Amino acid sequence: MTQQRHTDALDLERTGVVGAGLMGRDVAGLLANAGFDVTLVDVDSDALDAARDYHETALADALRAGGFDPDDDLTARIEYATDVDALADCGFVVEAVPETLDLKRAVLADLERVLDADAVVGTNTSSLTPGEIAADATHPERVVLFHFANPALSRDLVEIAGDDATDRAIAVARAVADAIDRHPVVLGAEYRANCLSRLSASIKCAGTWELLDADPAAVDRGARNVGFDRGPIEFVDLIGVDVHLHTVENLADAYGDRYAPPESVRERMDAMVDRDDLGKKSGHGFFEWDGETCLLPEVDDPHDVTPVLAALVNEAHRLVDDGVGDRDTVNDVLKRGSGGDVGPFDLEATFGADYLRDVLDARYEETEAAVYDAVF
Repeated sequence: MTQQRHTDALDLERTGVVGAGLMGRDVAGLLANAGFDVTLVDVDSDALDAARDYHETALADALRAGGFDPDDDLTARIEYATDVDALADCGFVVEAVPETLDLKRAVLADLERVLDADAVVGTNTSSLTPGEIAADATHPERVVLFHFANPALSRDLVEIAGDDATDRAIAVARAVADAIDRHPVVLGAEYRANCLSRLSASIKCAGTWELLDADPAAVDRGARNVGFDRGPIEFVDLIGVDVHLHTVENLADAYGDRYAPPESVRERMDAMVDRDDLGKKSGHGFFEWDGETCLLPEVDDPHDVTPVLAALVNEAHRLVDDGVGDRDTVNDVLKRGSGGDVGPFDLEATFGADYLRDVLDARYEETEAAVYDAVF
């Protein structure tokens, strides 16, 4: 896909990103690639230096790998700063800091101090809601969900939502997503973990319960064999074992223990965090990593992951019941967010609702894990 730069229609002179981590630096790259001038802000100068180095040495190739056609002026459109004052003239700012409510609220308060009242703030949160983040804001109506799938450069999706957001804020977010060539999906209601992250959380949670009966490689080889782009345990490694556990804790406030791993696996993961075995970002977690590549071992006997599929379909029904999206929307979100060709309701059509319900009932009887508690 060749990126067409059509930012003038948005009437945005500048855009900004707060948070120079793996997601923030890619979001800044997508904005710059679309022709926006963008300022990337982080209080950590080392993180900014790392992001600048990535932009100068690897961003263009990463964009090409994602199907874009970057131009030679790409990095010239990105500026770097350690203070949010540098965002004062931005009309759209993406917040991409870690998943801590107090931190996100503090960032929003700083942004409100410097932004014009009509500037829109998009939050890339995967486990909180725009409403919670903007609860103490002067202008909560300008805060919208602007959530990317991971990795942002190769997954054609931005989830947009905001129960309290104005029509204009939603429209601006949608237009920016279009401009950066990421498909916008406007959700019907805001919930912690949105749509994609709730589906992902169900997969990862069910995957960790399968670790009671199989090793990580067997689980993930089983998932690959039924069409997953990556297995649930690799996915934990990809986002970071520490980030996954923090997300589980955030979701517990809204959903109880629905996404919690079994106690023994939680203890194992806590120990991994203590050892800095965090997954991709440390080079080793449940699996070894070679840069971007998970070194998934071959196994003689891949594990049966039907309970993981059933948990995924179960969560899809919950999302429809909650008004987050209809069946087609939920299907589309998973396919775009995972890079696959099969959504949860496609799986239901293939395996049959009765069969998957029986799988859930049997697994729930064995484990009493809420992720297996059937709702359809």
